[in-house]
Amino acid sequence: MTVTTWCKLVINSFILLALLSKEGGAKTNSKNAVMEDVADFKDFKKLLRTKTNVLVLFVSGVKEAPVELKVFREAANAVRGTGTMVLIDCTQSERKKLCKKLKVSPNPYIFKHYKDGDFHKDYERQVTLSSMVNFMRDPAGDLPWEEDPVGADVLHFADYSSFQRHLRKDMRPMLVMFYVPWCGFCKRFKPDYSKAATELKGKNYVIAAMDVERTENAPARRAYNITGFPTILYFEGGELKRSYEGDNNKDGIVAFMKDPEAAPVQKEKEADWSSDPNSEIVHLTKQGFEPALKDEKSVLVMFYAPWCGHCKRMKPEYEKAAVIMKDRKIRGILAALDATKEKTIAEKFSVRGYPTLKYFVNGAFKFDVNVRDASKIVDFMADPKEPPPPPPPEKSWEDEENTEVLFLNEENFSTILKRKKHALVMFYAPWCGHCKKAKPEFNAAADELKDDPRVVLAAVDCTKHQSLCQSHGVNGYPTIIYFSYLKTKADYNSGRNSKDFVAFLTNPNLSASETVQIKHKADEL
Repeated sequence: MTVTTWCKLVINSFILLALLSKEGGAKTNSKNAVMEDVADFKDFKKLLRTKTNVLVLFVSGVKEAPVELKVFREAANAVRGTGTMVLIDCTQSERKKLCKKLKVSPNPYIFKHYKDGDFHKDYERQVTLSSMVNFMRDPAGDLPWEEDPVGADVLHFADYSSFQRHLRKDMRPMLVMFYVPWCGFCKRFKPDYSKAATELKGKNYVIAAMDVERTENAPARRAYNITGFPTILYFEGGELKRSYEGDNNKDGIVAFMKDPEAAPVQKEKEADWSSDPNSEIVHLTKQGFEPALKDEKSVLVMFYAPWCGHCKRMKPEYEKAAVIMKDRKIRGILAALDATKEKTIAEKFSVRGYPTLKYFVNGAFKFDVNVRDASKIVDFMADPKEPPPPPPPEKSWEDEENTEVLFLNEENFSTILKRKKHALVMFYAPWCGHCKKAKPEFNAAADELKDDPRVVLAAVDCTKHQSLCQSHGVNGYPTIIYFSYLKTKADYNSGRNSKDFVAFLTNPNLSASETVQIKHKADEL
């Protein structure tokens, strides 16, 4: 670009800015995303017609609510693209009529939310960044558990990374409820779970919870094979020990934490499965375990606990499968063992949860089986094959060798990008399919440009660095953003192959990146 062309662009930008200011254009602030240009009722109604998710902070003078205003500005940047935040000072002469028309009298402040063009509700949650962001992401949703005073003694993990750090540092016995906000059973259980946390507070136990519907917590669902809610797991010494299958009330939780090995106290004594005269299942004991299995070529053993809810649901399916096998003359035996009575056998075969199904041939253990309903049990026994091993854990992008992509975090993000004229940053999640598809192309572009000290292709793992991603308005993956010396910022919306990335960063003509730089420099002037 020639000096003459640059000067013309700057002059034109000055003219445009002057015209905007004369026409009463929007008041801009590069440090936050709060709108402050709503002056009258007509402007306000126009805003509600174009924006569907609006939170307004009415104040009786901006100096009267400094803390609230600071949080409000931070939240505005975090929800940029998701919601709109508006500041209205009711002491300013031109806005007094607007506040009066809306029947708002802040003393010294009040938050009001507007949804789909109409007033929705007063914002009455905590005035914190996390609370405000959670609200703007789901204004019609229930109060998040971590914000409910009743659940104050439950340790709430904000993301999977903080959960992993806690496991490494805190060796105390810990119970974790993995839940989703829409789960009805989770909602009913929360009060008792919270009461248990309060009763056990200060007694060397940890009662915790994690909302696994959040994107940043998705790795937990894969790591622990969580498919139903709530899933409650017990950890000790930083390691998973077993799942909680006791009574879903405060007393059940408290009793379990005090003695995880003991079966929960039952209000009513249940019938012993092994004493059922109509059962087609072979019930094993410590004394008869090896003799019963050594001469049998195909035996599936269900290790169970009488109080286990999953076991109770599986029991009729197991019985049904045994009847079907008998009718169809399918060779093999379905057996069961009460692991709470025969602990030495359960320990010998590393049984940690219930029910656990293990397959034996002539008394020798072969492999674990994961079938629960009658048809699948029968299919397996008709053709018992070892299930394929789970795929090895995927190597993280950051740990891959031979990549020239630079990985950023909260500590090095600003330091590195301030020194780069052209930086393209991919904000991603390891499980994201589109990210996986773009990754090799991004790697190839980084390799091609590795010798140019002015250019960098970088990446941020949003499952590890959630706050960093939120601060840049990342709402989906991958989000690719262009930076220049950290003063210029623009969304990258071009192609996602290596040639596109390279062309965007190296085009000597008036590329998209240069256009963005000119626009922002003109704005700053």
